[in-house]
Amino acid sequence: MKPKTATLVPLDRLSVRNSSLTQKDVTHPLTPGPPPGPSPRWGEGNEHPPVVPPYARGDLRGGRLAPTGGEDDRRSGEGEARSHTSTRGLVRTFMLLGLLALVLVQQLSAQEEPVQLKVWVDPTTITIGDVVQFTLEVTRPQAVKIALPSVGSKLSDWVVRKSEPLPVKEVSAGKVTEGLQLQLAIYKTGDVEIPPLSVEVVGPGGDRKTLASQPIKMKVQSVLDGEQLKQIKVQAEIPADYKPLLLLLAALAALGVIVYQVTRFFGKRKEAQLASLRIVRSPAEIAREAIQNLLARKLTEKGYVKEFYLELSEILKRYLGSKLGILSLERTTDEFIHDLKQAAVCWEEYDRIKTFLMDCDLVKFAKYRPSAEEIQRIVERSFEVIDAAENKKPELELLEVSNRVSR
Repeated sequence: MKPKTATLVPLDRLSVRNSSLTQKDVTHPLTPGPPPGPSPRWGEGNEHPPVVPPYARGDLRGGRLAPTGGEDDRRSGEGEARSHTSTRGLVRTFMLLGLLALVLVQQLSAQEEPVQLKVWVDPTTITIGDVVQFTLEVTRPQAVKIALPSVGSKLSDWVVRKSEPLPVKEVSAGKVTEGLQLQLAIYKTGDVEIPPLSVEVVGPGGDRKTLASQPIKMKVQSVLDGEQLKQIKVQAEIPADYKPLLLLLAALAALGVIVYQVTRFFGKRKEAQLASLRIVRSPAEIAREAIQNLLARKLTEKGYVKEFYLELSEILKRYLGSKLGILSLERTTDEFIHDLKQAAVCWEEYDRIKTFLMDCDLVKFAKYRPSAEEIQRIVERSFEVIDAAENKKPELELLEVSNRVSR
């Protein structure tokens, strides 16, 4: 048999593809091998792993070394090594770029949102009617100004018991905090919510924006449990009581009667006073004043002669009726003269009155046009009638005149 030989291959053309080879497996027949005996293994008293000879970096097929693929295999191995190195470099580059982007985003967000708004309550679960301490805190740079929200006596379903601003405090270099503290109460049960509040922010350049707080959800419990609520009775219906209303109506009616009687009493008293004033003025004075007023109207100058005579005769009739007790209203001249016969007047006065009234009828009904002298004379005769009636003669003479008229 011919001895087995191995072809010598340069060391840079060999590659180890099976890491489980030992020194015994790759011993070259031309090279002195290790001393006989079992092969030492790493970890069995040896401090160093077994050394594989450089020429043993080849393929092991069927327990023997096989020659490598020559120059192409060498170049392929070098390309793989360079590819692995470049991949690791790219990974490191991308990691550094990611860290830089993260830092840049944090810095930009810190510059864009220099104001922080926080809200909280104490406690979060309450019973109906409890007071809740609501706090709104704003952290801002000193160059930034804010306007806290204005809260009235109501905030949605909540009643604002107290509202006061928090003092401005410095928390870090160039940063301060301020805020608003509210004491709230609610009188309904179940899930409720404190609505968001808005804060206006004014930047150093005068730009304005508004920040809104997050709504806070809370649970309001009843002071009574379920069994206690079941024991509450339905409100009793109280019948309407109309007695106070009836008493009020009776009092108003009585007051109305009293007011009416008082008004009537004073009204009668006033009428009596006016009547007494009217009685104080004599019929002659009233008649003379009426004639003066008639003349002041200047009816004759305006062409109303008939109307002038009509009113003048009526003035005399009213005077004589009041003086002698004769009805004068709606009485013709003949009727008035007939009634005048029954009165106690002298013959001369009776004739004067009769002539005066008939001359007036002549103008009123016969369309007679008197002259200015006749108009002046009728006015004078009216005054003479009044004066004669005021200065009448003794009763005996009056009776004599009455007898003459009756003949």
